[in-house]
Amino acid sequence: MSFAYPLGLLGLIGIPILIIIYIIKNKYTEQTIASTYLWNLSERFLKNRKPISKLKGLISLILQCLAVAVISFLIARPVIHISNFANEYCFILDGSASMLKENNGTSRFDDAKLKIKNQINSSKDGSIYNLIFVGNDTQVIFEDYTDKTKALDMLSKVNSSYVANNCADSLSYAQNYFNDNPSIKTYLYTDKNYNTSNIELVNVSDGEENYALFDADYTLIPASYDADGNVLSVASLNIDGNLISYESDKILSLDLYIDGSLVETKNYDCKKGVITPYSFTLYRSKFSNFEVKITNQDSLLLDNNIKVFNLVAEHNYKALVVSENPFYLLAVLESYGVNQIEHIEPNDFKDQKGYGLYIFDSCTPEILPQDGTIWFFNQKESISGTLFTVKDEVEVTDGALLELANVYGDDKKLIAGLVDLPLYVRSYVSYGINKKFTTLYSCQGNPVVFSGNTVHGNREIVFGFDLHNSNLPLSYNFLVLFRNLLDYSFPSVIEDSNYICGDEITINVLAQAKSMRLETPSGKATYLDTSSSTVRYVVNEVGTYTLTITLQSNETMTLNFYSIFPQDENVIESELYISLVGEASDEKIEGTYDPMTILFVLLGLLFIADWMVYCYEQHQLF
Repeated sequence: MSFAYPLGLLGLIGIPILIIIYIIKNKYTEQTIASTYLWNLSERFLKNRKPISKLKGLISLILQCLAVAVISFLIARPVIHISNFANEYCFILDGSASMLKENNGTSRFDDAKLKIKNQINSSKDGSIYNLIFVGNDTQVIFEDYTDKTKALDMLSKVNSSYVANNCADSLSYAQNYFNDNPSIKTYLYTDKNYNTSNIELVNVSDGEENYALFDADYTLIPASYDADGNVLSVASLNIDGNLISYESDKILSLDLYIDGSLVETKNYDCKKGVITPYSFTLYRSKFSNFEVKITNQDSLLLDNNIKVFNLVAEHNYKALVVSENPFYLLAVLESYGVNQIEHIEPNDFKDQKGYGLYIFDSCTPEILPQDGTIWFFNQKESISGTLFTVKDEVEVTDGALLELANVYGDDKKLIAGLVDLPLYVRSYVSYGINKKFTTLYSCQGNPVVFSGNTVHGNREIVFGFDLHNSNLPLSYNFLVLFRNLLDYSFPSVIEDSNYICGDEITINVLAQAKSMRLETPSGKATYLDTSSSTVRYVVNEVGTYTLTITLQSNETMTLNFYSIFPQDENVIESELYISLVGEASDEKIEGTYDPMTILFVLLGLLFIADWMVYCYEQHQLF
């Protein structure tokens, strides 16, 4: 036996003090009686009938001494050590995304925590507890705990993650505990069917109904026009993806929201475990975001919807078109979501500022803009600072063929997706260009579409012909080329609007960025480092992330992207083999027994008994 607070035994000094008080106490009291004879007679009679009276006064003293002893032991808190009484436990808790599935309002994760709690509460005192948590990563929450209250408090603070993970990484931690004590009892609480050895698997899955959206993608097809500007085909938005019902055959209902408004509902007959494609087609030229939702209720809501943002629209690019005949330019800019477009006549350009893109069509600015990308079309005069020079104009009676150039390195993305189509021009301007320029198209050996930088470091694109003097605007390559050039002109902060939860993404830092604030779906805000050109970030929550960029001009830009639930977590069956290497033993460790409850009960009984003796002595109740 040991004592948690040995100084409490000093209370035993109260026992001799009680005895001394008992010895020096005056036992005689003055009483008034009717007759000495009758009193002596009754006293003689009582002594004959009640032998216990011989101990009169001692019973109370004994009870009081016992009470002092019990109180001293309570303060000292005795602990009895018992050999081969307790166990050491290692709990491995799966905190991956699938553990968020619910059954009757209780998640699998909460059910697993409750089972661990019950296991700890029912274990013998003196047991040792270790908890390994498998969430965003694998970590030891606590180890070598013997205090149940402290262990349960730490357990209550653990929350499930939203990422895909398996419990294989936890083995190295569990193996260390097993090496130190081969009799350790290791439990794995999960919803996956692992094959285990030396580990007891506690599967908390219960075949809950679950439906899921795998993905959502879109194609925005701009309207097409003939040479006279007549509409050949209207713009359309095509949305497609895949969905699944995991546990049963089910007719799933899908709602489609465009910019927050419900526009269409469709039903799909899904067979158990079979991926089913879905699609929507709408006639519209632009959108900011769309969301697809499964309306059927199931055990996990996080994989029932996907939101897709139009990054081109969200970048909110601001363009100024300086042209007398801007039809083709305005049409293609609008079709790709450049929703802040201003058009002015060449004579109205007076060194305007504040645009991300300046387009000069068949006109020459007196002052070269310095705060944005510049596109030139049919530029016939050399301009200081552009680093290219105008040679002469070339007229082609029957049309000259545009030839796609060979492009290498990072600039190859400028011609990505272009196909070998016959493109012609009736006239063009030949230029002398800097060696740092990249030629995209040439005509008769002369560069006619090329990219580079101005003397101020701004990007520039040059078309050495009038769009109206070529068949480029009527070709497939026109849309692809302009998409590439827009991406080049407006560097994307993020490359995609959808990621899988757990992905590491790259965020490009704009040169004008003063601060970048990223807010997670749960509302947590992080300020990203803007001192480098890129930032790496791991998305670990399901839902919409909001990135707010404050520019040096104090203007703000807001971008959104969506983190999708990892569908790998819905695969319950697993062939992964999890085992601890070595031979397990059944030896127990030294346990403890804390008799505090018994001592409290005993103390209460002693007080009651002492009170009964007191009543007997004072009032002869018995």
